[in-house]
Amino acid sequence: MPIDMELQILSVLQGMNASARPATFGDLARRFGVSSDLIAVHAKQLVAEGRAQPSMVNVRGVPTLHGLMPKPDASKS
Repeated sequence: MPIDMELQILSVLQGMNASARPATFGDLARRFGVSSDLIAVHAKQLVAEGRAQPSMVNVRGVPTLHGLMPKPDASKS
């Protein structure tokens, strides 16, 4: 039975403290044994759907998505 990667990522985010450091693509990739490119695809979808908050860094002056944080209101729903 295939595992829904987005649900697994959301499960990790729900267990995080909102003040903790973000779950980076590398962190999530190691946790699930997949590539960080695959995590990036799902992360972009979660952010686009409003189910996760992006964590951005500047790479050569360009804001770049590198990780995820739980939505601040996620525990209220």
